[in-house]
This record gives sequence, C-alpha cells and structure tokens, in this order.
Amino acid sequence: MAYNNYFPQTYTNSSYVYGGSATPAQTWTAPAPTTTQQVNAINWVQGEAGARAVPVQPGQKVLLMDSETNVFYVKSSDVSGMPLPLRVFEYKEVDKVATEEVNGRPQSAYVTHEELEKALAELKNPPKEEKKNEFLI
Repeated sequence: MAYNNYFPQTYTNSSYVYGGSATPAQTWTAPAPTTTQQVNAINWVQGEAGARAVPVQPGQKVLLMDSETNVFYVKSSDVSGMPLPLRVFEYKEVDKVATEEVNGRPQSAYVTHEELEKALAELKNPPKEEKKNEFLI
C-alpha cells in the first residue's frame, strides 16, 4: 500500500547544515532600550522626598516642580551616574518684587526728575529770610 505524502519533501543546503561555506542566516538582535528624556516636559513631584526619588540619567539635569509649595528643584548627576546634591529654589511673583525693590534697593531710595529739579533749584537760589526785629519795645 502506497502512502500519499501530502507534504512535499524539502531539501536543505547540506553544506550550511553541516558547517560548510554557505552564507549564514541573519541573526536577530534585540533593539537597545532608548531613554525617553522629555526635554520640555514639566516634571511634578510632591515635596522634597518625591524630588529625591526621581532617577536622573548620568550627566543630565532635571527640573522638578513641587506641586505642594512654591519651590522647584534641580536634580543632576555626574557622568558616572553619581547624584549631585539636590538644589532647592523658591520662586516669587515678579510684579511684587519689581515694585518693592530695584537692584536690591528699596523703591523709596530713588527720586523722580521733578523732585531732583526742585532740589537743585532750591540749592541754586536759596529762599531769602526776612530779618525780624529781635528787640520789641
């Protein structure tokens, strides 16, 4: 009785199978994992403990905004991956600071042009005092 073989016989390159000089098959390599460092993203953390827990790539700096207070952190690491000290900054509203101080001096330390011209005019032309009689009879 003859058996019908419905699967055709496949022939292999015997020189490849037995280590001959045929070209080897391409090997598949897994792609290297990519680091996803978002450049313009705002990283929100909860407090200083949350900022210390954020990993930083070697040689990189990360800006971390605190969601609980008016503080932001700059976390960085050196090229070997050792974390550097966490830098903490407070931020204030710019309008209030600009009206209160100019170049580190209080706003009251400055005079206007009108006040300066008035003071110079008084120095150039001092007001004449009337002489009063000191002896009254």
